[in-house]
Amino acid sequence: MVWMLGGYMWLYVHRPFEVWPWLGDLQIERVYMLLMIAFWAVQPNKGWLPNRIHGAIVAFTLVLTLAWVASPYMNSPGCPESVENYLKVVVFYILVVTSVRDEKSLKTLLFLFLAAVCLYDCHSMREYINGRCQWRMGIRRMIGVDNSYMDPNIFAAGLVCALPLTLPFWAEKPSSWTRVFLLGFTGLACVSILLTGSRTGFLALALCILLCLFATGRVKTALLSLVLVAVAAPVVWFALPQELQNRYLTIIDPSYGPKNAEISAEGRIDGLVYGYEAWTRSPVLGHGPGAFTYATGRELQAHNVYGQVISELGAMGALALAGLVACFAMNWREAARFRRIYWDEPPTFAHHVARVMVLEAVLLLFMGWSGHNLYRFHWVWFAAFQAVALHCIRKRAVALDEQWSVEPEPVEETWGATQPAAAGSF
Repeated sequence: MVWMLGGYMWLYVHRPFEVWPWLGDLQIERVYMLLMIAFWAVQPNKGWLPNRIHGAIVAFTLVLTLAWVASPYMNSPGCPESVENYLKVVVFYILVVTSVRDEKSLKTLLFLFLAAVCLYDCHSMREYINGRCQWRMGIRRMIGVDNSYMDPNIFAAGLVCALPLTLPFWAEKPSSWTRVFLLGFTGLACVSILLTGSRTGFLALALCILLCLFATGRVKTALLSLVLVAVAAPVVWFALPQELQNRYLTIIDPSYGPKNAEISAEGRIDGLVYGYEAWTRSPVLGHGPGAFTYATGRELQAHNVYGQVISELGAMGALALAGLVACFAMNWREAARFRRIYWDEPPTFAHHVARVMVLEAVLLLFMGWSGHNLYRFHWVWFAAFQAVALHCIRKRAVALDEQWSVEPEPVEETWGATQPAAAGSF
């Protein structure tokens, strides 16, 4: 089952049916999902993993559905598609948390996710080298090879979100081939992010590096990595085209770029302001998913997840999102508590995954300041990965408790040796 889940992740991330339209006519994503559900239905050893984050996903899904049903823009272009795409992600969530039961399967699933992102990035890089790009803000920007996530900012955000998932594999002392893959993927992703010209992606990449160094928990490793980054950063910077250097310098000095670059940055604040104004007119459930442009009268999307959530899902949606983030943190705290109790046991792959997902939530919230990523699949998929990881941690804790609860066999001392006591002896 885990390989079928990995195949669907590749379809969802790479989206070949958008690259080659004839595949889209065959509806291969929908057919594959139906086949996967049929296979899941007859798969033995299914079960529901208990986790608090399920409640957060259910709450957010209910709020989104209610907001859509109550929305005056329910059937407007873009609104039904937002709901449909999100519900497909929730179905995948259910399949993962009921099928992936052990650490080995979790490891395979995460590796397949990284492989899917890597293939998508390699294809996009190939097209970029061949001249497929986007001219915007006065610069040549790398884009995704598909249609749904081709925007430079969205493309960069997706790559940033994938990078922390390499940490659990590094912590497991990977094989030579796995190490080569991780290094190649990390290097390619970083270069691609820089070539997108996304200022949010650039800042998120810097934050991602700092968080990953902090997450290692090893002072020497973190310091050595920081030194390597400090040495490599100037080399990478001067290797960038002058137009991209100026683009990133506008973060601290808008005069390095055209006027529309400064307007674009201010638009992120406008997304929050207009979102708040729309929220005041419908404070409980908002105006419905995908209805930001209709509720605000603007042609542009929110480009700010905080303005997006309050305007489209209201206060109930904001609470549901806050609850989801809180569940990420509480799951991490539970994993950390197990680690403190069983301090003499080496940390497992599942422990590293549970911790990394908190970094992912921080990155999503950070990038949400400049992007409307409320319905992005990362929230739900990462919740599924963490739920499975915590389940594996709990199973290991139970096994260790049972092991420690076994009374040691009494021994009797002899001169110079120790041996098991004879039956009936004291």
